[in-house]
Amino acid sequence: MKKLIFVLFFFNVGNSFASVPLELPLSLQNLKMECTRTEEDFPDFACLKFEFFQSSPERLQLDLQELIETNEYNLQRTSSSEMLATLMSSMDAQIYRYQRIEHRETLRRLKTKNHWELLKVKKDLESFMWDPHTYWYPSVNAMSFIAVDLRRHVIAVISHGERN
Repeated sequence: MKKLIFVLFFFNVGNSFASVPLELPLSLQNLKMECTRTEEDFPDFACLKFEFFQSSPERLQLDLQELIETNEYNLQRTSSSEMLATLMSSMDAQIYRYQRIEHRETLRRLKTKNHWELLKVKKDLESFMWDPHTYWYPSVNAMSFIAVDLRRHVIAVISHGERN
């Protein structure tokens, strides 16, 4: 299986600790572009935001702690299945704000693409934690999930929230 490589986007503290942002694979780049266009047309809808940082075996725990402190995360343990269910439920809640069936169908198709990418990403991750009350621009009332890929020494941050 291909290993996914990721890049930092929508994250401004990447240089404050030793981990390095990675480049997004083509499928996540395409999803990001499609999400940007769709979010312009549907202001009450937001896609998932993926952020990934390369660390090292020696610095993984330190980089993770610095990321948590910099963003003032108040993390609780969770599981990958809880993460998946919570994020998809959050997207569903946004979709159902729209009355027109064709709008809902457009957003459901994009939610399915987000779901598929999340499934691909989560298969290599472990040690899931989450903060149900985070902030990331341009959203409020966001939730963030943090997990690590111990084999490749990657820290993942996956967020979703209400848009301003």
